[in-house]
Amino acid sequence: MSWSAEVERWLGPVLPGPVERLAVRPGEVTARVGGFEVSLIRSVPDDALWDRVCAALASQEVFRARVLAGELPVPVERVCAMFGVDLVPRGWEALVATCSCDRWDGVCAHLRTAAAALGAQADRDPFSLTRWAGPDKAELRTRVMAAGGIKGPSTAHETPRDNASEAIIGDPGLPTGHSPDSAAAFWSAPSPPPPVDIPSGAGDRVRAAAPGALADELPPFPRPGT
Repeated sequence: MSWSAEVERWLGPVLPGPVERLAVRPGEVTARVGGFEVSLIRSVPDDALWDRVCAALASQEVFRARVLAGELPVPVERVCAMFGVDLVPRGWEALVATCSCDRWDGVCAHLRTAAAALGAQADRDPFSLTRWAGPDKAELRTRVMAAGGIKGPSTAHETPRDNASEAIIGDPGLPTGHSPDSAAAFWSAPSPPPPVDIPSGAGDRVRAAAPGALADELPPFPRPGT
């Protein structure tokens, strides 16, 4: 199991190929593929949802130890999804995906190549996906430490099990004994993620690089506070 396989699962089929540039920031992945500018914009979960995710990670020794050691195993995706946080958006319809090429009738090859590059980047640095969804590696680690009541450097004495997928995944905010699929878990579920919070400057590269006629057809991106 790999992060690139997870990207392929939800945004496939991807199309590996050369990418001149790839950058990740909260809410947007930008890339330059074949001379065209690509933008993948996603919603950024609010702090309350991330607090719940970090509390859940801190409550499980195997996840807590791995995150504090600077690792992000793929099963963490299951924990995040329980609280409505998808590290990999569930399909292209969950994204605002644009490219400066003239293929506007679907997901073009440049978008699929950017998705492949994102998956490869996530294999090298899984925290690229958390940064896309909000917190970077340092912030996520700090929040997990705070949620677990841990002070100072990482807990080197903790030794996670080899198979993180064996960890018991549960909502630490639920009463003991309630499984994630129980009625109590349903009624304690977090609110749905908020509408997409478009980061400042999102899509600007695509708009600037698009031919004039196409640029005129691009919808304006709402700015925060408007």
